[in-house]
Amino acid sequence: MHRTSRLAAFLLAALLVLVLAGVAGARAPQARQGVLDVPAVPDRPLALQGQWGFAWQQFVDPAWQQLPTQGFAPVPSSWNTIDGKPAGENGWGSYVLQVNCPVGASLAIEAVGQRTASRLFVNGTEVAAHGRPGPSAQASWAAVHNRVPITREFACPLRLTLQISNFDHRAGGFVRPIWAGPSDVLERAREARLVEHAALLTAYLVTGAVALIFFAVRPREPVPLVFGLFCVAIAVYTDMIGERLFLRPLPDQVSWFGYMRVEYLSWLAAMALFLLTLRGLFPVEIPRRAVDVVLAMLGLASLAVLALPPAVYSYLVVPGQAIAVVVAVLVAVAMLRSARGGNTDARVLLLGMLAVLATLALDLLMIDTPGPDRKFSTLGFALFLLSPAVVIARRMTAALNAEERSRALEENARLREDVERISRHDLKTPLNSILGAARLLRDDARLAPDQQELVGVLQRAGLRMLEMVNLSLGLFRMETGTYALRPAAVNLREVVSRVLVDLHPYAEEHGVALQWRGSHPAPVQVRGEELLCYSIVANLVKNAVEAAGAGAQVDVTLAAGDPVSLSVHNPGAVPPEIARRFFEKYVTGRKIAGTGLGTYSARLMARAQHGELRMRTGAQGTTLTLTLPALKGALPAPASAGTAQAPQEDWLRALPAREVLLVDDDEFTRLVTSRMLPHPPFHVETASNGQAAAEAMLRRWPHYLLLDMEMPLRSGVDTVRWAREHEAAQGLAPLRVIMMSGNDDEASAARAGQAGADRFLVKPVSRERLLAALRELERLQPVRPASAGPSALFQPHPAAPGNDAPRAEDEQVVIDAEWSEVFPNFLQLQRETVDAMAQAAAAGRRDELRFLAHRAYGALGAMGLNWAARQSRALEHGAADTPEPELQQRVRALREHLDRLQVEYRPADSTS
Repeated sequence: MHRTSRLAAFLLAALLVLVLAGVAGARAPQARQGVLDVPAVPDRPLALQGQWGFAWQQFVDPAWQQLPTQGFAPVPSSWNTIDGKPAGENGWGSYVLQVNCPVGASLAIEAVGQRTASRLFVNGTEVAAHGRPGPSAQASWAAVHNRVPITREFACPLRLTLQISNFDHRAGGFVRPIWAGPSDVLERAREARLVEHAALLTAYLVTGAVALIFFAVRPREPVPLVFGLFCVAIAVYTDMIGERLFLRPLPDQVSWFGYMRVEYLSWLAAMALFLLTLRGLFPVEIPRRAVDVVLAMLGLASLAVLALPPAVYSYLVVPGQAIAVVVAVLVAVAMLRSARGGNTDARVLLLGMLAVLATLALDLLMIDTPGPDRKFSTLGFALFLLSPAVVIARRMTAALNAEERSRALEENARLREDVERISRHDLKTPLNSILGAARLLRDDARLAPDQQELVGVLQRAGLRMLEMVNLSLGLFRMETGTYALRPAAVNLREVVSRVLVDLHPYAEEHGVALQWRGSHPAPVQVRGEELLCYSIVANLVKNAVEAAGAGAQVDVTLAAGDPVSLSVHNPGAVPPEIARRFFEKYVTGRKIAGTGLGTYSARLMARAQHGELRMRTGAQGTTLTLTLPALKGALPAPASAGTAQAPQEDWLRALPAREVLLVDDDEFTRLVTSRMLPHPPFHVETASNGQAAAEAMLRRWPHYLLLDMEMPLRSGVDTVRWAREHEAAQGLAPLRVIMMSGNDDEASAARAGQAGADRFLVKPVSRERLLAALRELERLQPVRPASAGPSALFQPHPAAPGNDAPRAEDEQVVIDAEWSEVFPNFLQLQRETVDAMAQAAAAGRRDELRFLAHRAYGALGAMGLNWAARQSRALEHGAADTPEPELQQRVRALREHLDRLQVEYRPADSTS
């Protein structure tokens, strides 16, 4: 920090020396009463300043021999406050000066424009014109030369006449000095300034180009874009007040109005982009509200420049410079605070900021003082240019290194996901066999009641394990924001009671008492998923038991309301270093085998259900509070079962004989799945892998192919692809394919559909789901389009149009009795979603409509409401370009369909 202070002091001192040197050079020699004595030929450019003769509202004859005026005025200076003329900037007049240089010598003149209409004469000869001066605004035309002209040499003494009219600027008169000297001296000085100016512009533009190239490569990084545009804007502004190199391709005389607009707009843009660059680099240190206020002011100023004449908007200079100084001070203070905290980037930027602050302040102080047409702020911005460039370069290097690390992490994450997916698949395969065998045993009437009870325990344990396997994938989807919540009515009081019973032995082992407060038997219904609720509560209670310590007590309190609140309190306190990051991933405290994922995943599951999980800790202990949305409204009564579909047994009895090839590398899955298919009408042949399946199909072409996705020798995808190719080549009857997999992601379903599968079922596959899929395929046309997409896997037709009218069977649905309490609320939620779709369509919020339709598609399809799911998918795909009346008509049709649905609840022991 001391080094930063020393460097800042050095920069300020250097700037002060430059100012003093400029001021000193501007004071010698001085003209008196219209005469400037030059005893010797100058060896450097001489500023012709001091008292010039002044004639108000008069264009004197430039061929004068004796000084033609009685009045005098300081030069350079605006005439707004000159004695002997009315106050104000508008008007016209003449300035005259006699330069008594050595007899026999000759001098040239560098004719600098006066920011208005002017015409310069030397010894009666016109040498430069900037527009056309006149006695009125109509007779005057202001312009700027595209370069500063240097005249030929004139013999001494010199008699200069400058005719000026001003109706287009806030400062009228002789505001910029004219320079004299030998032509070679003026040319060398001009060349030096051109080289310096060109180097400065090159630095601006090259730095800006590098920043813009970096943005083109990494468009997600906006700061380089803003900084690159800042470099372009400040380059334009610097050139407009300097050597005007950008005007060289244009005519000699450039319109004053266009030139002034470019100068002011580039100045305002540079200030805005300057602030946005700092805001992008330091979003925490620089408040957004202050930036918005400044940008709004600069935006209004830009509109004034575009809409008003220069005579009006040129008054923006002083307040604009004042605003820039104030903003620079505020930003410098923010950078200073950040630098004190050890931020190296802030220290680097602070040096550039101090340079800008100093030069802007100097420009403000010297805005109307005599001097050449130059700004110290250009030097300050040049110094500033280096500081953000260094900061951006540092961050670019860090970003590239981070990308390398990110790629490695992504590869590790993909590897982890593959391992987890394989693990889930390997777990689901035996689970499918266990659950299928348990279901078959449960349907066996020969089992004794105690045996039936044991089979029920086995089935519930298998389902519980399956839920936990699926939950691991759910957490990943919650992290990535792709989790599709399936809300239902959950009695949170019952969930808490079950958790406390399950964890009672664990608490006794740790010597901790569990106190259940508010154990009133009345249900406390929340809107969520039971498995997620159980997982959250179990996590909170288990962590509280571990944190409480032997002999302590954990209090669990449930409070009804909206939202419902559940608090778990233990007497232990969370250390401050852990409390600040309590819900972050991999943060753990005193537990020896802790992974730091418990509270992180608990809050993920809470937020996935539109709830929240908070922690409060202190001397009185630690309390974690879970809030979940209460279930609103009473559940409707189940619909009448009088309009149910025909019983499954009737359909099976009427079905002709069907040959089925069942392919799975797990022998138990083959056994259980084959037992699910009644004989007759199904005759099942099995194969253990895709190669064996191909050989079996060559021997005998089946009606149905049921196969696993992942198998040795030849995968299910490759097997289906081969079967479709063989089917087409030999002209065989269309094969109906059902692919089964433990992978429950969209990508797996898409792969199956692209290979040629007609249905994709996620393991474990129940008897009801399998028979329902077979029944749907029986209703399909015999020929399957070769280009059917993956969405056809979940629809009754390979290519459902989405606007087809529902048939009678579409408005009848059979649901297992175990869903009887959940389905009415599910249906009501879908109706509410469709109502929200109608509102979004009417308001033109098509992105919202697409999102709601996508969510409805997944939920309706999962419950077997196929026509409604197809309509939702059509609305999702057509949300962007379908005419609004058609969108609203489709939404209304979907809502009416959901109102007409008739539901039958199938008994749990039914085989239909």
